Amino acid sequence: MLSKLSYVSRPMDRPYLYTTFAERLHQLAEAQPTKEAFVFYDFHGSRSSLTRKQLLEQSVAVGKRFVQLGVKKGTPVAMSMYNSFDMLLLQTGLMLAGGVPVYLSTTLKDGSDLIDMLNAMEVEILIMDVLSKDAVAIIEKLFDNSCPTVSLKHILYSGNIIEDHAGKITKMYIKEFLVSPAPEDVVFPDLQPEDTLAHFCSSGSTGKPKAITYTHFGMLNWTALTNAAFGIKDQSVWFCDRTFSWVVGYPRTYFIEGTTRVFFDMRMTVSGKEVKRVFDIIEAERCDVIYLPGYLLRDVCSRSDLSDKLRFVKSFVLSGERISRSAVTELQKIAPTASLHSYYGTTETGGTASYTMTDPSQWEDGIIGSPFRGVEMKLVDDNGCVVPKGESGELLVRCAWRFRGYKTKEFGVDDLNWFHTGDVAFLRDDHQLVINGRKKELISIGTSKFLPWQIEEVLRKCPGVANAFAFGVPDPRLKQVVCACVVSKSGVQLTTDDLVKYCDDTFLDEDPALVVCGKPTYHVIL
Repeated sequence: MLSKLSYVSRPMDRPYLYTTFAERLHQLAEAQPTKEAFVFYDFHGSRSSLTRKQLLEQSVAVGKRFVQLGVKKGTPVAMSMYNSFDMLLLQTGLMLAGGVPVYLSTTLKDGSDLIDMLNAMEVEILIMDVLSKDAVAIIEKLFDNSCPTVSLKHILYSGNIIEDHAGKITKMYIKEFLVSPAPEDVVFPDLQPEDTLAHFCSSGSTGKPKAITYTHFGMLNWTALTNAAFGIKDQSVWFCDRTFSWVVGYPRTYFIEGTTRVFFDMRMTVSGKEVKRVFDIIEAERCDVIYLPGYLLRDVCSRSDLSDKLRFVKSFVLSGERISRSAVTELQKIAPTASLHSYYGTTETGGTASYTMTDPSQWEDGIIGSPFRGVEMKLVDDNGCVVPKGESGELLVRCAWRFRGYKTKEFGVDDLNWFHTGDVAFLRDDHQLVINGRKKELISIGTSKFLPWQIEEVLRKCPGVANAFAFGVPDPRLKQVVCACVVSKSGVQLTTDDLVKYCDDTFLDEDPALVVCGKPTYHVIL
């Protein structure tokens, strides 16, 4: 019976790492003090680097300054910065001092979302890049008390000059803080593996942002398993442009193997305007393991001239969205000798599964493969029952190193320690998992569920359609029905009548097995 259910696991066949980032920082510097630990390229493409010894010494000095500023073990310190060596040294020094970074972002001009989190997390220090008029306005609000904060005492900032204010909150330029005299008689607190390392804030796509708490133990252990899966070793050169404020981009890989990390200011990679320069740098640094989020994957696939730039690459790690077979087929043409890995994880669980392509015909859109060591996965229906193989269900994950919990909302793990990811997947006969979409994206018609992308794929085949979107809209009887929105190609006069006729000719009015079907009820030309 169990063999027919959608459950997969892999036993843990090695001891857990029971140490801290602080201990690893010292061990790595002692082992190879002159080896480059991090290489950074700023927005203008200028290179700088830190050796292991430099990283340790400068982080210790920063940590002492934080202690002088009043940081104790457990002090929450908010950070909202672009990737830079300043950010790296600030967060590493803060960790040595016992402080806990709270990685925040703001999407609202008035900064109310950031201020809400400052209060919810009882933040005492805010470290922020203030590079726009809107950012200046947010800081001014904090100083003039128009948006009062409960516990904020200090602001460290870079960028635009902030006017002096009288009040309880002090300010200092980050560069001044980093070069100020460090006290000598500082004793750092004793850090334990299960102490809190950091709070990572989600995007808040399901409501207000969640502060996701990680321990040293949790972050180190899933990183070690990820490194093993992708062949990341001490001599590897790992390229990852992700911000340090996300779990994927956090500078964790170095602390396991001592791997050199090459990173950028993310604005350089996200803009899409510096594609050649990005890959020139990857070639110059001889990066052999590359993290490719969706936008960089599309950049590579659209530029066959980049093939020579990837000659040192041994492994591509593909993540962040459903990876299509067409994309990996193109990537394989450009870099035929490199291994291609689909990588799955969540902020709450870290990396938990991967799939390595050996046969392109076996790559299925959305494939995430099988669990890492020490991970269990199962698929359940709306009643919590495990679904048979081949049927779609919500993906649940269980592992020892998951996040500690949320600081700003109810715990996201059930009584049996399963984390509910919200992703919808199915298990193939070869025990490989494939992601279909998100549970919240499902369109519920009657008692039947439809994934938007399945409908969108059909809509995109309509003559004259450049892009298409499908989503559920309320219906008084069926709960939801499908609304189809399409964007017409340039120069094409597509009408609503054309779209209705295409849907009538293409979609069934009803499915014998389900009675209802995913045929759109409403049609919109954008």
